Amino acid sequence: MTVLGKLLQPVWEISSEPIMVTSNEPDPDSRRILYINEAFTRVNGYTKAEVIGLSPNILHGPDTDLSIVRTNEEQLRTGRSQEYDLLHRRKDGTAYECTVTRAPLVDVDGKSEYLIAMFRVIPRPISDEVAQEIRETGAVPLTLPMPLLPLATTDYPQHLTSHPELDALEALWVQLRGQRALPSRRDFDLGIMKRWAPHLSVAVVTSSARFQFRLFGTELVNVYGRDLTGRFLDELTPHDLWSVVILHYREVVKTRKPLFCPLSVTNGRWYTEVSRLLLPLSGNGEVNFIMGADYRREHL
Repeated sequence: MTVLGKLLQPVWEISSEPIMVTSNEPDPDSRRILYINEAFTRVNGYTKAEVIGLSPNILHGPDTDLSIVRTNEEQLRTGRSQEYDLLHRRKDGTAYECTVTRAPLVDVDGKSEYLIAMFRVIPRPISDEVAQEIRETGAVPLTLPMPLLPLATTDYPQHLTSHPELDALEALWVQLRGQRALPSRRDFDLGIMKRWAPHLSVAVVTSSARFQFRLFGTELVNVYGRDLTGRFLDELTPHDLWSVVILHYREVVKTRKPLFCPLSVTNGRWYTEVSRLLLPLSGNGEVNFIMGADYRREHL
């Protein structure tokens, strides 16, 4: 049995999005809440003492469409993450709509005894006109790996150099590694990493060689347009673009060394250059986690 404490990420506590971890029994009504962060309390009104041990159904109200939950439950049984909109109810009885991102919380052996759920509050419905404008202007960002070599005869951005914060983070990685082949994930506690926390991601490397974001910093949400905590990289779209990003992660697993891999994030109206560093971390002697740090520079 995997001890939940080994899977929890301290940075979840300072996430701006509500996060909940539950047990993962086959019967959804048998699941119990095992962890919530401060944002969960802020949005829903429940403290940890009030909800730990209770059913996550406490968030369902009389107007919650349970058919959506049942449909996504079938997908969850396949071991894949999911995202859907649902009406939730706060402690005070008020309702709010949110986007639920839910996924099995896997360990390095690919086992899942827990579920992680994240709730992104939807401020208000948008009109058809605004929705059409979003579609036309391409407001959902696409992630584009930078070319392997700069293109000398185009107006596209030249390769980014590293960022001072990435240099400092890599130096810390080397320092904490010491004489070992790899530093441990536990070497990087919140006290040490607070400086970089909003820019950090942590992906677990499963036994089936998949990558699942266990942590996704608040600044990364601004860069990529959504919180990807709990999502598997091979489920993200556009698939052809994210498949290149996955190659970066596989390279880190193969070489067991840091990798600088800049990206360009664009939505058709602007683009953002992202200096990106991937660092391998160990849990049991192998590359069990990959920590990423992203720092951006925008262009209109």
